[in-house]
Amino acid sequence: MKIAGIDSCPLGWIVILHNAEKFTFEAVNSIDELIELHPDLHRIFIDIPIGLSSENFVRTIESKLRNELGKRSSTIFTPACRKAVYASDYDEARAINKEILGKSISIQSYNISKKIREIDKYIQRKSKGFEIYESHPEICFKYLNNSEVILSKKSNKEGFEERFNLLQSYFPELNQVYKSITTTFPKSKVKPDDILDAMVLCVSNLKSNTSGLRFVEDEQNKDEQGILVKVAY
Repeated sequence: MKIAGIDSCPLGWIVILHNAEKFTFEAVNSIDELIELHPDLHRIFIDIPIGLSSENFVRTIESKLRNELGKRSSTIFTPACRKAVYASDYDEARAINKEILGKSISIQSYNISKKIREIDKYIQRKSKGFEIYESHPEICFKYLNNSEVILSKKSNKEGFEERFNLLQSYFPELNQVYKSITTTFPKSKVKPDDILDAMVLCVSNLKSNTSGLRFVEDEQNKDEQGILVKVAY
């Protein structure tokens, strides 16, 4: 069964795949391109919000995720509401989000809106294709690390190596996959952090084949479009 972990990157999406005991990778511009290249892809974990707030639904899962991560809770951000995600510019997005949710959004949150919108559109029109689940790298690292949050920051060398060594303790062959990606794509297109995050999502997805799918979720678990709000790990 072919599965994948996916993270956003400057090029589009970096995808770590696993099939028949082997890891491979793709960098694609869009989810549609991924489907075209891998029509047999069964399930993906993706680091992007799925299920969005609106006039009559407020996404609250972020509070539970922050509790899960404790001192690393700053890695969890609250996404804009759906109408703001579809706004034409930052000022409009801020105004819409403030009207619906009572608060503005950061420029960082707005900058990822295009990716959130792409996945939201895919979920809403999906008639066939792979299973897709929202996931979060730091939650995945926690549960690969005996339920202990990794407190170092992956943006520095120590934090990166701590996480990468953990992944290699499960699958040493990921070292060669990482080298292949970094020699194929410049950092301006695919950053080391992006690769690391896609890898941990793939590993957690792969472990789900034997341990079963596990989720962080709360009572607000279905948005106005009927999309489930839960984070796989």
